[in-house]
Amino acid sequence: MAGPPAGAGEEGGRSRRRRLAILAVWSGVWALYFSVTGGFSWHYFVQGSTLLFHGAQPGQPAGGLDLYANYPQLQIGPVTFALAEVLRQLGGGAGVHAAEAFMTVLGLLVLYCLERIAEAMRPELTRTRRLDRTMLFGGGIFMIGWTDLSVGIGHLDDVLALTLVTLAVWALTANIPTLAGLCLGLSVDSKPWALVFLALILTVPAFMRTHVAVWTGATVLVAWLPFVIADPHMLTAASAFTIPNEPSSSLRALGVADAGTPKWDRMAQIGLGCFLGGIAVWRRRWPAIILLGVGARIVLDPGVYAYYTSGVLLGALMWDTLGLRKPWPMWTIITGSALAITPIFIANSSMLGQIRLGVVVLFSVAVLVTPAYEIGPLARRGLGRRRKVTTSRTGR
Repeated sequence: MAGPPAGAGEEGGRSRRRRLAILAVWSGVWALYFSVTGGFSWHYFVQGSTLLFHGAQPGQPAGGLDLYANYPQLQIGPVTFALAEVLRQLGGGAGVHAAEAFMTVLGLLVLYCLERIAEAMRPELTRTRRLDRTMLFGGGIFMIGWTDLSVGIGHLDDVLALTLVTLAVWALTANIPTLAGLCLGLSVDSKPWALVFLALILTVPAFMRTHVAVWTGATVLVAWLPFVIADPHMLTAASAFTIPNEPSSSLRALGVADAGTPKWDRMAQIGLGCFLGGIAVWRRRWPAIILLGVGARIVLDPGVYAYYTSGVLLGALMWDTLGLRKPWPMWTIITGSALAITPIFIANSSMLGQIRLGVVVLFSVAVLVTPAYEIGPLARRGLGRRRKVTTSRTGR
């Protein structure tokens, strides 16, 4: 494959900086909009970090390493609570404003990494304006959902999980398998549902797969094992915690009428996400792993929280950039509209549940079955070994 024309790298850098500047201003506008009722869920992170690092109030169940056994409603990873403690000290008081600013900046970092991933895996895009347009318009839609997550809701765990899994993909494209394993493990240490992204381990050649898996597993164990040793009851306490099965959930649309979270539901989400991710790898469509994983979460979740949309938008934008033969934020627009806009105009709960279910089924079938730009293993070199890079440019 011929290299980019002279000056393409310099021009690409200027274009990227202009676009990030535009998206930064755009994000600031939406951050101000969501700040009116901002930090809605930040109290969970204040509570959890206080319990973990400072203990519980007299007469209350113990915190520290007994945190997850005694407070199963805090289904948030220890890495998230550690960072929340730092942000609280930096911001003073609850630290909510420092956290909102930090989380919003991470959204721009995600877009930067996504573009670098695209340039590494599809270098021919650097010679066209398609990547620039896709990242500008798709990134603009993504940052609306992201600022709702980072400022409006203030869910640090979801922000970290999505950021870290993106960094894991970037590390694999940059042939840094150790960093990829660390980031993938830290994603799970931030939010347990990030286990749905474990299929990323299958995207690397067999000779480095064990290396990535070991680093991922070790990172998860270091964070979670102390809590299990301190009180093994945390495992059953976490599975016993339930949330209401909302009338507009896709779980209801599937016919599950339980009032709360079914006992099998959490493991089913992880299993379905990993299964679909494995199919995506087998079909040479690994850029769909994040989209399929978050889709599995939505389709089997009893909740209908708006901040779930940010994960779908990230997965859709990665697929639009890497999976479509001609990049364009088609799925970013479709999923954003279906999940974020339709509830504004439709009040019927049953119909909203069917829409949520339908959009997940639609993009899952589309990315796995319809013609796409097929990409082989993410990393071709690693562990001191070099291998020739080849990229399939044919579709089925």
